[in-house]
Amino acid sequence: MKSISSLIVIFLLVQQVNAQICQSSKELEALPGKQIDAAHWEWPQEKAHWFDELGTAANKATANALLTRIESLEKQSRANYNLTGCVLKTAFSGKAPAMMAGKYPLASYDLNMGCYEYICVKNKMKVNGEYQIVFRAYVNRYPGLENAFSFPDEAYYYETPKKYNGQFIALNNFIKMDASKNINSGRGFYQDIPESSVKEGDRSVYMTRHWYVTKPGRLLFVPVTRKEYLEALLVYYERERLLITDKMKEIETESAGMMKDPQKYPRLYEDGKYNLVVKKARYPDWQQKIDTKKAIAQKALKENTTEWLAQPAVVKPKAETFSWKNNYGPGANDSVWIDTYCADTKEDAQKTGSFTFSGFWDNKGGAILYKYNPDYFKGSEKNPAKPYMIALTYRYVKTTLGKNLVENFTKNFDFDAIRNMLE
Repeated sequence: MKSISSLIVIFLLVQQVNAQICQSSKELEALPGKQIDAAHWEWPQEKAHWFDELGTAANKATANALLTRIESLEKQSRANYNLTGCVLKTAFSGKAPAMMAGKYPLASYDLNMGCYEYICVKNKMKVNGEYQIVFRAYVNRYPGLENAFSFPDEAYYYETPKKYNGQFIALNNFIKMDASKNINSGRGFYQDIPESSVKEGDRSVYMTRHWYVTKPGRLLFVPVTRKEYLEALLVYYERERLLITDKMKEIETESAGMMKDPQKYPRLYEDGKYNLVVKKARYPDWQQKIDTKKAIAQKALKENTTEWLAQPAVVKPKAETFSWKNNYGPGANDSVWIDTYCADTKEDAQKTGSFTFSGFWDNKGGAILYKYNPDYFKGSEKNPAKPYMIALTYRYVKTTLGKNLVENFTKNFDFDAIRNMLE
């Protein structure tokens, strides 16, 4: 723990930086850098509430200890690095325990170390109030890892329809992962934008390196089987049926209200008739379409072998929305646009709608669907703050400082020590 006198020295150094005369920010890049770690965060009142959402004192203590260890590892990675041109400031935060794999609660907490660069403002040196370069650690969550599918009117796709219990049907929990992210192996990094594609000195493009760390020898994600995917489609179809049934009732109720007094309000009566036709036209033959695609999935489940059904579900790599016109009358303008999401082809979208099963994409450049491995999280219900998965990210811009920091981290950070935290 640093003494009060050392904190005063840091404060005076920052004040000295701010008082320095300069002509441009470029000339400040070689000035000695500084670090304010989480233990000496500048705003104590804010620091006091970093882990409020974690609930128990035990959870807070676990989070603070682990993030402090990660912070120390980052410091060690710069043991032979000459920090210049910025002030590094570290803060922690926590999030309430959330369900993983539909069952196990995990408390999530983060580290954020921003690089606040020296800048020249009106011939005086200042420490920028914002950062472009930042190192982050995420414990028990992987940011940016999106579910494979999403749905409008999501209330119907909760485990219990229209009950906001935080869990969705299985189809909503499936994940598409790019193999280049090395998530299941826990080795190497994934970079979202190649540095070679960015011009030197371009501060408008942020590049981020991602390291996904998992328990050694354990799979955090496992493939969704064909059987699981087809069964999930059947659940989705029933939710879709419930949703559209309610939509029909709403349209009919709304139109009936407009048509209840044709003698007194003839124009409103005609508008009600029009409203009924036009809005229902957005759901053409919906019952038949659901029955048809349900039968297709049931047939695939029934007619294929156990071995075939146990193989990984490989699906269209990119979810698309197809838009097409449905004519409800003879006039040139008597049509509505229908948006159909997650269909393999426009023909499927028009014929039977969203999530029509038309075969797997094994030989067509498809993507494997994954799900969280429930066995991986066993024990978390007793200790939700225990680390089960850690993501490290380093966002930077293509400047000398940005490249030096990220390359030093990549070469010298002790990633094995992070993996050991998960054993």
